[in-house]
Amino acid sequence: LFQFVTMKTLSSLLLLIIVISTNVINALQQPRQQAIVVGSGPVGVATSLILATNHNYDVTLLESSPASSTQTKYDPTKAFLYNVNGRGQRLTKMFPDMHQRMVERSVISKGFGGTKLTIVPADPGESIPEQKMNVPAAADKEDIGNDNKSMPSGEKAGNVGFWIPRHEMVKLMVEEIEEHNQRGLGGTITLCTGQECVSVVPCTTKDGECDTVVVTTKDASSSQEISNEYNANLVIGADGMNSKVRQCLHNAPPGTWSSNCVKSSKFQPKTYTSPASFLRIKVLQLPPQFEIPDADGKPPLKTFSQDIYAIRSVNTGPRTFLSLGLLPMKDNEAVRPTNIITRPDHGIWKITNGKSMREYFQQAFPRFNFQENGLISNQEWDRFAKAEGTRFPPCQYSPGLAVWDESGRSGVALVGDSIHAFSPDIGQGVNAGLMDVVCLDRALSGLDDVESGNDNDNTANDKTNKQTTTTTLEANLQRYQKQHAPEIAALIRLARFGAPYQYKQPHRADRALRLVWTANVAMRLLLNKVTFGVIQPPCIILSQNEELTFRQVMRRADRTTALLKTIVLAGLTLWAKRRFGLALFRALS
Repeated sequence: LFQFVTMKTLSSLLLLIIVISTNVINALQQPRQQAIVVGSGPVGVATSLILATNHNYDVTLLESSPASSTQTKYDPTKAFLYNVNGRGQRLTKMFPDMHQRMVERSVISKGFGGTKLTIVPADPGESIPEQKMNVPAAADKEDIGNDNKSMPSGEKAGNVGFWIPRHEMVKLMVEEIEEHNQRGLGGTITLCTGQECVSVVPCTTKDGECDTVVVTTKDASSSQEISNEYNANLVIGADGMNSKVRQCLHNAPPGTWSSNCVKSSKFQPKTYTSPASFLRIKVLQLPPQFEIPDADGKPPLKTFSQDIYAIRSVNTGPRTFLSLGLLPMKDNEAVRPTNIITRPDHGIWKITNGKSMREYFQQAFPRFNFQENGLISNQEWDRFAKAEGTRFPPCQYSPGLAVWDESGRSGVALVGDSIHAFSPDIGQGVNAGLMDVVCLDRALSGLDDVESGNDNDNTANDKTNKQTTTTTLEANLQRYQKQHAPEIAALIRLARFGAPYQYKQPHRADRALRLVWTANVAMRLLLNKVTFGVIQPPCIILSQNEELTFRQVMRRADRTTALLKTIVLAGLTLWAKRRFGLALFRALS
């Protein structure tokens, strides 16, 4: 009897193995759908991973930079640091190995702080104040990696951010792509460099139906007009604020895409100017662990890469004010990039040779030795003086996010800076881009609510976010367009009013308006305290709660604004009644 039961069990197991193997073989033999992602920045690479891993697409990742240029190496012209907060971590936590690498290569922050901050006075005779510490440094790395359960104050893990250089962020994502391709599960991801997007149009078959999208590119590294064509079922534009994919959708003649899509005019960005728009920025490289001279015979302060420094200059005029800001980074042996952020009319932009630039900085920062062969090499002064830098963009967003063909089997979607761009003062740039990818993933998975912020890092497990009955590509892209477009509009409102004066713009009008902005923020914080939370704090504070969508953030801020306006109006009405009401009554009688 025992032998009979054993043989029967083995037969059942063998049959189960055969069925599973057959299903796997059939799945592998079925041709995968093709996807093209234009742009290989962090958002583009993240999109490729999502499409290949969660949706079984074979992905071609197109990058206009030549093969000799790499996004994974340090570049002083792109020496940006990201603070990946809870919103961005929704994407990284989908890939546990990648998320763990990010934790290991980054500096932990919490809210606006989380690291030591040192403000260095301009006067070399003034002592450097003690460093301010917002969060205890004794947080255990393993606990941080495990949802940060050991963090104090009872705050959630999502409130913890990670400072990481841009090239390191791209690098750990590229490593995830390599591991994904080696595992052989899901679709493959192929990077094609030196390919500049020229056009994006639906392909028409002999039957007159569209079943793919054709992306035409040209060789960006060649003067010859050599074109290539790529066919795909889904095309993603992640190619920045001057997106060529978005331009193609905007310039598409009527009838190119389905009549159910938004009009092509919706892909013309709406642009707004904030006080931080068009500020110029470039990077000066300081040596690792450089020392800051102190006063009164005290030993110099040796800098540490994981600390934040704000170094003031003696120049305080409207067109001469200068300050050096250093953000935290993990590698204490790496070059420390410091951002120079000024108005375009600042005198620094008129200096084009290293010697004059060095002399200007020596006058502005007398605390440091910026003499020849001093703290900074002559080669770096020459590079810095000749660098054009870049400008903060205006606040802009595209109301159009997606299109699809008449058959509904192929389409195009936009993510990242191609649908929203703004200055970095609210700290949401890369996080908003990664959330675009998360929302697109939810839409392609057929989920009802693509914007749900309270998903416990796994939308599929959220009982309130059930799968829809219709999961065609057309329906999914339509849901992405309908639900995510209002979120992008709210994000741009937050960017316009959140924290636009944090760069201490020195024009007299800037200083006056900064006082008004500061008073508004302080008043809302005070009212929030005295009303025990009934009146909401400022929108820049609300935005730190990643469980809120940007629409929810701005709605709460708008309710406070409406309440304050009502109080002011009521006060003015009472004052006018007391001041003029009796005399007006007598005059009328």
